[in-house]
Amino acid sequence: MPSSAELTRARVARRAVAILLVVAGVVACAMAALDVAGGPLGQVRLVVTLGFLLLGPGWAAAGFLRRAPAAHVWLLTVGVGMATTLLIGQIMVMTGAWAPAGALYLTAALSVPFLLRHAVVAQ
Repeated sequence: MPSSAELTRARVARRAVAILLVVAGVVACAMAALDVAGGPLGQVRLVVTLGFLLLGPGWAAAGFLRRAPAAHVWLLTVGVGMATTLLIGQIMVMTGAWAPAGALYLTAALSVPFLLRHAVVAQ
């Protein structure tokens, strides 16, 4: 059984990751809305957007795991994030409605509320 200090460190770490992903999602959406492209800011937009899309939806789902080992949390996070991103991309390709910014906004709108919940109530 993990000690209470270990549980506290784990909760603080989960809370910090959730807050970081909320900030990344908001920044990615803001940069998309401002149509940042090219140059150093364009590279920052790429990293922030990919980071959020690959980790945000998964962390929103993984936050509901109770006392799971860190490896399980991160595996679920990356798996769900990649699956969500690929599924949305596949839907856009199949329908011919290519709107990556809209997909980013939709993903953020669905993920950020759960990430905020996990930032407040870390398991």
